[in-house]
Amino acid sequence: MKITRADVATSIALPSLVSAAALTADWQYGQHAAAVEFITAVAAGKLSFVSFAKKWPQPLSWGAAAAAAAFTQAGITGAVGGMPAVYAWLVSALTAGAARAVYRHATRHDEIKLAMEQTRLDTAMIRQQMAHHTLVQKTTPEPVQSGPDLAGRTVEETKLRTVVHELFAAELPGCTVERTRTGWTAVLDLPVGLDRAKLKAAWPKVASGMGVAGEFVLADGALTNQLVARFIDGDPLSAVIPYERTSGARFTDPVLLGVDRFLNPVWLDLAYNHTLVAGSSKFGKSTLTRSIAVQLADRPDTVLYGMDLKPGAPELTPMLPILQDLANTPEQAHALLDWLRQELDERGQILADHGDQEWDPQKHGRPAIWVIEDELAELVRQGDGGPWKKNPASKKQESLLALMRFAGMHFLSATQQPSRKVFGGTTDARGNYANRLSTRMNDADHRRFIFGNTPGWEPGKLDQPGKFLLQSPVHQVAAPYKGMWLTGDEFKAEVARIGATTVRAPVGKRLVLPVPGVSNQEHVRNALAKYGNCTRRELEAATGLTEKQVLDAARALGPDVERCADTQTWRIVPSEAWEAQAVASR
Repeated sequence: MKITRADVATSIALPSLVSAAALTADWQYGQHAAAVEFITAVAAGKLSFVSFAKKWPQPLSWGAAAAAAAFTQAGITGAVGGMPAVYAWLVSALTAGAARAVYRHATRHDEIKLAMEQTRLDTAMIRQQMAHHTLVQKTTPEPVQSGPDLAGRTVEETKLRTVVHELFAAELPGCTVERTRTGWTAVLDLPVGLDRAKLKAAWPKVASGMGVAGEFVLADGALTNQLVARFIDGDPLSAVIPYERTSGARFTDPVLLGVDRFLNPVWLDLAYNHTLVAGSSKFGKSTLTRSIAVQLADRPDTVLYGMDLKPGAPELTPMLPILQDLANTPEQAHALLDWLRQELDERGQILADHGDQEWDPQKHGRPAIWVIEDELAELVRQGDGGPWKKNPASKKQESLLALMRFAGMHFLSATQQPSRKVFGGTTDARGNYANRLSTRMNDADHRRFIFGNTPGWEPGKLDQPGKFLLQSPVHQVAAPYKGMWLTGDEFKAEVARIGATTVRAPVGKRLVLPVPGVSNQEHVRNALAKYGNCTRRELEAATGLTEKQVLDAARALGPDVERCADTQTWRIVPSEAWEAQAVASR
């Protein structure tokens, strides 16, 4: 242990101070001070002994011992003085130095012991931590590598998650896949960093990455971060779609056309819209038109008229039982168009009187009208020349197409050869027909007269009869559909069923078309055979004769033709032969 200068100074200074204090006390109080100092020395020694014996704190023990020595020296100094005082001072100084040295040694020894104990504890703790680490390593399983969760509940879901992560480094928060009749449908919940439009644009890469053979149809989901992907496996429209009878209570009810690519029914609203059906021969155009016609004819507030200028009217003649009349010559076509214009004017006046804008058969008293036209090109070829050159049929129809929808009057037109001339010369199909259907068309250029130049509308790519494209106010995406297959027997049965309850227009309110014949009498006879009882004015309209010519011909046909006084109409006298002829004429 090293004794510092401070220790030496303190050991000399303390006895010196005590001696000086004792001498001063002696000068003042004499022997009494020495006695007090001796008593104090005895007390301090006693305290030191007890402190060491009972192991009290070492500073107290050594301090008491140092005080006993100091007061003993002070007592000797005060009592005897001289050399004894010097000797006592020397003893006191040595005692104080020894006490201080012992105290410092003890204190230093305790610090060393505490440091050693702390080192031992730290070493033990380190060993315990090492043992715990070893135990954890032995008992903990192999660490799992962190990464995106790409596992799905189905194979398709797993592929979708994997491909999206590979392309965009993004993990789908949700991906639900459900099986459908035509494939499967996936609803994708997109993460914040993946925009729906971006995923749509890159979907061909997604489809390629999935490696599935089929077609995807994308649609926006209910939420802004959702995308619905419908997968079509193969060609669901390759199968025949059987005819399904539907019933409508009013002319405003939609008609059933067939099914879409997901085998869901496809309905089309025809009310207050003209409808065009186009397509090359043998690809289902006529079947589609017939399917629409029988559905319309089966409604109580609807009547049908026909116009077919092909020789013998092969497409519409089988519909005669459900038609009010059929125009199959240019003369009859013009008469029909003129009658439609007259009917339009009358209905316009009725609407004006009621303050209405659209025709309602229940309110305004006359049924909705559909005019079924087969092959518009024939109307242009045959109805625009000859005596009607200055007022062709195509111009009459163009005017009616633009005006008569509000009056509940409609055209259902079919054509194999759409062109600008067919649709009036100055317009195309888009200007007049809100509903446009097309089966396969062999001439690719014809499509622009049906659907315009919008990309995607390619009827030439339809590969099977019965498939068609549909464009309407609610069908604006180019997609294939499949029409119902109405067989010949089913069509005849439907026409017979509906024709038995078809109500004919009353006498004086009906359209009467001119009937061709070789003589005035044949004109009159054919008109009566076709229309039954006729007024004189109806016979004039049907024959194109004057009043005198009609009356002369009718009287000349007696007794086979007679005038009914009750109804004021001319009629054929009933007989088996005439009944057979009337049935054949109709």
